[in-house]
Amino acid sequence: MNIILFAPPKILLQHSVTDWVEAIGPASIILTCASAKAALMDSFPEGLDIRFFQNFNDNAEVELAAIEIARGLADPVCVALAEIDVLRAARVNDYLGVSTDAAVQLDAYRDKYAMKTRAREAGLPVSDMAVVRNAMDIRGFIDSWGYPVVLKPRDGRGSNGVCVIRGADDLAGWLARQDSTTFYNTMIERFVAGDHYIVNGLYVDGRPIVISPVRVLTSALDFLGGRSHDLHMLEPTTPLRDRLVAYSRHLVEEVMPSPPTLLFHLEVFVSPDGTIVLGEIASRLGGVFFNQEMTEAWGLDPRMTYLRAMRDPGFENTARPEPMQEPVRLVGQLCVPPRDGVLRTVPERCPFEFVRAYRMSGVAGRQYGQMAYTNAEILNAIVEGDSEAELRARLRQLEDWFHSACQWETSAAA
Repeated sequence: MNIILFAPPKILLQHSVTDWVEAIGPASIILTCASAKAALMDSFPEGLDIRFFQNFNDNAEVELAAIEIARGLADPVCVALAEIDVLRAARVNDYLGVSTDAAVQLDAYRDKYAMKTRAREAGLPVSDMAVVRNAMDIRGFIDSWGYPVVLKPRDGRGSNGVCVIRGADDLAGWLARQDSTTFYNTMIERFVAGDHYIVNGLYVDGRPIVISPVRVLTSALDFLGGRSHDLHMLEPTTPLRDRLVAYSRHLVEEVMPSPPTLLFHLEVFVSPDGTIVLGEIASRLGGVFFNQEMTEAWGLDPRMTYLRAMRDPGFENTARPEPMQEPVRLVGQLCVPPRDGVLRTVPERCPFEFVRAYRMSGVAGRQYGQMAYTNAEILNAIVEGDSEAELRARLRQLEDWFHSACQWETSAAA
């Protein structure tokens, strides 16, 4: 297959030109945002055919351009790696006849209300929820269930637009930020109290190759609010690990309309009584540094493996990946958000041997503000350890060192 790859610059820059060519082939074409054209051309001066679009995420012409590009390829297929592109690629594939109703199927992974309705009908625990079209819908839901509640877009990404409403003042503030009395694409649900877990996984030709659960120590909402996002894998002897793997498999294989080759990102909450409650599931890998985390943990790059499988569905030219039972090592992940101000100095190198990967994306001298999506962090790092306790300690040590090594000039001082 000749791949037409929809991919944001951030993902493209995480891999070398050799990685991309080996995964998608030299005849494939990449569609991305022109905002990072200089950085991409500098990193990939040759070897990749990259087509740039202004305002890529919201540019409706990208799909029509993909159709025209496909007409010049012998055996095209559109592939997406980011949430914003999943349905766009599926719609083009349906139009080209590469797939049938792929957009309808994958919409179940995008529409959180439809997704949770499907899960509830299959007998999986789901928080009480409702579609919201106006303030009276919110009032009625709160009258029935009380506070706290969560308001969110039904097809949101990167936790953008998610708001926890804990009382009347929070609700008044949320309503004041709306630009209409009629709300579109909005839902409300009861807040779930419990520990937060994420499971990322890869299926190839209907077989689970890697399923990797992690415990989230700091939530995505707190991450958007300015706290570091940290998480770590579970020890093999932790009973919850096997429960999360089984839950993920049931959801992907029996509940959701899943394509045979699939990356997925699942978020769940585990209540104090041990009940696993669905947060959401997406048909792509998690953002931030999850691909690097899984590569370090399992010794297999899930993103590149997925692309090779999409390029060669019959495995005529590539080896069929085998399911992996246990990770090579336990790892944890740290993502540090920017502060509101000017970043004056940054540590380009890390002194700790237990840090397996260190990506500094913060730029000295640049003005930063609060993140809108969970993809604008200034540091990503992967640490290794022999136990969950050691991973937590090393994540704290790394974060403390990083903050002490950075110098910020706050907006007030500037």
